[in-house]
Amino acid sequence: MRAVVMRPEALTVEDRPLPQPGEGQVLMRTLACGICGSDLHLFRHASHYYEMGLKAGVSKDILDRGVVLGHEFVGEIVSFGPKTRQTLTVGSHACAMPFVSGVYGQLPMGASPLVDGAYAEYFLMTEDRLIPVPENTPVEAAALTEPLAIGLHAVNSTKLGNAHPAVVIGCGPIGLSVIASLKLKGFTTIIASDLSDFRRELALRTGATATIDANRSTPFEQIPGTMSSQPIVVFECTGVNGMIATSIERAPARSEIIVAGITHGTEAITPATAITKELVVRFVSFYEQTEFEQALGILASERINWRPWITGHVGLDGVVGAFDALRRSSQHAKILVHPDGRLPSA
Repeated sequence: MRAVVMRPEALTVEDRPLPQPGEGQVLMRTLACGICGSDLHLFRHASHYYEMGLKAGVSKDILDRGVVLGHEFVGEIVSFGPKTRQTLTVGSHACAMPFVSGVYGQLPMGASPLVDGAYAEYFLMTEDRLIPVPENTPVEAAALTEPLAIGLHAVNSTKLGNAHPAVVIGCGPIGLSVIASLKLKGFTTIIASDLSDFRRELALRTGATATIDANRSTPFEQIPGTMSSQPIVVFECTGVNGMIATSIERAPARSEIIVAGITHGTEAITPATAITKELVVRFVSFYEQTEFEQALGILASERINWRPWITGHVGLDGVVGAFDALRRSSQHAKILVHPDGRLPSA
């Protein structure tokens, strides 16, 4: 089979053996897989992760195998391994939380040379994790389940009700997922901030009630006057260093700050400011199984406007170019990889 393989400083399309499902596993054919910001980060720091693996005692032979990225997937069941229940049938479409059980325990899919991701024609998944995709659900919608689940989890974590203003910093895929989830929860004031005109327009189409050009202003200055002194909930979705500190500095007293963006490196904050204002700062990651299933149901039932989020489609040979486009252009949100090369019309 063909797969996109990441090694230090290089992404290449290679032929690899067709994986064979072990006990409790299923062989899946990739229908579509989203390119995630974490994939871009892993590639940007591939040499560092390789060195970390060596220091952790992972053999050079294993590391040299490379990493097949991709965890935002929808696939088709091809065959079952030993000791599987086979409650789904061959040909069924399914999604799953991206963790695979095997001889090495449970590992994150597409982030290790031990567990291949879905930038490949075929991949393995643990049968018990599979969630059937409802009939007639577009493949593109199902491929957005994982990022939407992250947004749902972030919104579910807030203790403030929907009468409070919500501020979303960053309108990439996670910010858009947060905005969609806020709208579903009945929030009536959703202020979204981004540097990109294009992504701010996507935020409005997703459900934001107002957008702020982050080049000119901060969203905290645009809270309606009648609401400016009440607690708000802030969703930091950029991962940009300094945004947590800015949120602590600018948020009104007794607000919540939900950190959904992954900040790499260190972050300097002033605890006394958060203490004085009695802020709640909460860090969130991933989602619960029920939230993942809920996300798929929302997409299948067309309860959110997900189509504008998808800004490109590529085959395996187009992944390198897609990585470059996502890194350099402000005109993208989510690009989907179709390993079979059959690209939907844009």
